[in-house]
Amino acid sequence: SAGASSWGGPPSCPVLELESRLFPVEVRYQERRDRRPIGEQAADAVERIIRSEDPGDILIFMPGMGEIRATIEAIRTRRLSERSALIPLHGELPAEEQDKAFQSSPERKIVVATNVAETSVTIDGIRHVIDSGLARIARFDAERGITTLFVEEISRASAEQRKGRAGRTAPGVCHRLWTESHHLNRAEQHAPEIQRSDLAEVVLLLHSLGIRNATKFDWLDTPDSAAVRRAEMLLRVLGALRPEAESGSSDVPDASIFDIADPSSGGLATDLTETGWKMLRLPLHPRYSRMLIEAARHRCVLISALCAALVSEKDLLTPRNRLDEAVAQARERFEPEEESDFLTLLQAYQFAEENRFDTATCRQYGIHAQAARQVRQTYDQIIQIARRQGFISDTEEERPRPDQLSPSQSEALLRCVMSGFIDQLCLRRSQGTLECDLTEGRTGTLVRESIVRKSLLFVAASIREVSVGKGGKPLTLLGLASRVEPDWVSETFPEQVTTQAEYRFDRPHKRVEAVHRTRFHDLVISQANLSHREALDPEAQGRCLADAYLRGDFQTKAFDHQLKQWIARVNLAAVVLPELEYPRLDDSGIRDCLARAFHGLSHSKQAQSASLAPAFHAALTPEQQEWLDELLPTQFQCPNGRTAKIVYPEKTTDKRGEIHLPEAQIKLHDCFGMESHPLLCEGRLPVKLVLTAPDGKRLDVTTDWPAFKANEYPKLKPALKRKYSGVAWI
Repeated sequence: SAGASSWGGPPSCPVLELESRLFPVEVRYQERRDRRPIGEQAADAVERIIRSEDPGDILIFMPGMGEIRATIEAIRTRRLSERSALIPLHGELPAEEQDKAFQSSPERKIVVATNVAETSVTIDGIRHVIDSGLARIARFDAERGITTLFVEEISRASAEQRKGRAGRTAPGVCHRLWTESHHLNRAEQHAPEIQRSDLAEVVLLLHSLGIRNATKFDWLDTPDSAAVRRAEMLLRVLGALRPEAESGSSDVPDASIFDIADPSSGGLATDLTETGWKMLRLPLHPRYSRMLIEAARHRCVLISALCAALVSEKDLLTPRNRLDEAVAQARERFEPEEESDFLTLLQAYQFAEENRFDTATCRQYGIHAQAARQVRQTYDQIIQIARRQGFISDTEEERPRPDQLSPSQSEALLRCVMSGFIDQLCLRRSQGTLECDLTEGRTGTLVRESIVRKSLLFVAASIREVSVGKGGKPLTLLGLASRVEPDWVSETFPEQVTTQAEYRFDRPHKRVEAVHRTRFHDLVISQANLSHREALDPEAQGRCLADAYLRGDFQTKAFDHQLKQWIARVNLAAVVLPELEYPRLDDSGIRDCLARAFHGLSHSKQAQSASLAPAFHAALTPEQQEWLDELLPTQFQCPNGRTAKIVYPEKTTDKRGEIHLPEAQIKLHDCFGMESHPLLCEGRLPVKLVLTAPDGKRLDVTTDWPAFKANEYPKLKPALKRKYSGVAWI
């Protein structure tokens, strides 16, 4: 109908009304919470429906393929009173398999589906919906930089959408496998997609508009700030944004580079690099934009664009663990190289394309024909974009066959793949393991079906997380691997690579070794020992030996009781007399002193024979050393001329900050002429006297001798006189 709109628009504005009929749907909840596997619960509901002889097909919603298989198996174990057709439905199935859910059947259909059936075309005959109330939701984990599928409870709005599938063609029933009270506690709507997605593309746009801190942007639906920071980090790693330390300066291109606005006239001050402005011109995820920019440099845009299309669409190949032996053997024709899983995908796609995406032919090799068709559509779109931007040269008019790439073409392609996924650079821990280290301290495991078996360094275009066993720790799987050479990283991202000499202690040979380590951020991508002809840093050698000693890699007699007591005295002076500015010889201070003692040494034998005391004493000024002997002596003299040794505790204070007092063991009768208690640190610190009998047996402890003599000694005196009659007990 046409006419004036209700919102006051122009009279000529057409108003379209679309009405659809929805039959009534009865909702049935569980009476109580059922903790059994969700597939078993769904099978029970199917059994109840068939036993009641209610007509109509059944649609069951499950979160994923694993749950679908478990549900179908659970239904098969039931003794149903009528024959039925069990039909799985999910996005990984070939198109002809998915079509079975929509075809008529002489038997009652039981379709077990994921969210693909929630908003898809109507399945005729569905009168019953069994809703597990669960769905696999993709969420971008900003802390680790990966998108993970989580099984979550659906919202009330999504449950309503699923319920409607039972009332499209006739009245129906929706069986919800949760309680009514639980339903009221569910979220009304799912979180907006912007709050669970990779934000790299939109954050790049914001930075191009002069917004240098996207976390402070006034979003309509505010995303997690960690996800925004992760997007900014990715853009910096890809080279689209200048490092944060340099982002204060302007780097505005002319209008020919960026046609959304004229930055030079508009006064925009952005932190985009030249590469960042080029990436902005490409309506692709920044990863694929970065790949195409690198491909233009190496003149391999056509085949790189196909790689971008392959990784941006659904999986082209069926996982090996789902293939029968014949198909797995046929698949091997696509795996002649051990350099990149992308080469396998390229050859598989080439095969599908040459066979016109024929479903039967593709299935024989484990290829999803429908996915291959989608790759072709995406590839054509990317090529159109690349041509508009002038990325494709006149000499590159035909895409090379992946099985006929020259070594230089293959290297160029791998460099392009690396540039788009450089933040997912992986280092295998050893040649014989699949365990890998990534930047930021992350770890992962290369999938077993990867053909990249020899390369220690590679990028993983796919990172996903799976659960291992019930209640087990999640496992991060690295897929779509592609070989990388350290030199490629240094040449493509020189500002993010550092090389420096590092020193380590070789325990078997008990000596210091110097190693050149090259790092991409915090990940060591290559290392080589310094030759003996190269000059070694004597300070670094000393620090290395000091660390080795503190780890217990070797021992030295020079670090004896006397030196430990000297350290304890210094630390006590630092606490009791802060105005004298004594250094704290904690672990770091001791390490510095040891490094000074081991300066220029390279072998543990040299360190073991080195004198340590001078290096430790050098930590004090001459005045502090002189004051130390006066303020905290190692002994004191008793009135009868004997000396008592003072022992200082290695830990200066306890957990509450209370000072541990130094101790002196002294025979009780040697104290009789003492008029006052011995004090240290200008009278601020008493010595804890451990009083003993003439034979050395411990009697008591005191920090106040006059008080002890007046109050406690009279109680001990009778027994002491009887036992030690040869001593004059005054």
